[in-house]
Amino acid sequence: MGNTAMHIQALRATATLSILLWTKVSFTNLGLGGAKMNAGGRASEDTYQKPADEVTEEAKVAQERAQKIVNNDLENIPYTMAITWGSMLCIYLIEDESVRDQHAMAQIVFYSLFVIARVGHSIAYAKGLAYPRTAVWMLGFICTFAIGINGAVASFVVAS
Repeated sequence: MGNTAMHIQALRATATLSILLWTKVSFTNLGLGGAKMNAGGRASEDTYQKPADEVTEEAKVAQERAQKIVNNDLENIPYTMAITWGSMLCIYLIEDESVRDQHAMAQIVFYSLFVIARVGHSIAYAKGLAYPRTAVWMLGFICTFAIGINGAVASFVVAS
C-alpha cells in the first residue's frame, strides 16, 4: 500500500474484505447444501440425496448445525456490509486529510476484525465450541457498532 492515501487503502481493504466475506458465505452455503444432501433434507425432486431410510442421526445433526451457521450469517453479515459501505462513503467525503485518515484506519481495523470474527464464528460453530463461538460473535457484533459509529461520526465531518 506504500504511499497510497489512507482513504484509498480503506476503500481497497473494504472491497477486498467484502469479497473474502462473500467467499466465506458461499462456502457455508455450499456446506449446507452438502449437509442437506446427506440428511435427505433437499427438495423431493433432488433424487441424488440420501433416501430417508439411509439417513443417520449424525447427518441430521450436521444439517441442523450447518443451517444455524447460515442463519447466523444472514442475521449479521448483510447488515454489517451495508453499514460498512455507508461508512466508507462518509469517510471518502471527508476533505481534511488527517481526520479522513483516522476514520479510514478505523474502518480497516474494525472491518478486518469483523471478517476474522465471522470466519472464526463459522469454524467454532462447525466444531461445536460454544465459548469461542460466543466470543468471536461478540467481537463481530462490537465491530459492527464500531464501524457504524465511525461512519456516523465521519458524516458530521463531511463538508457541506
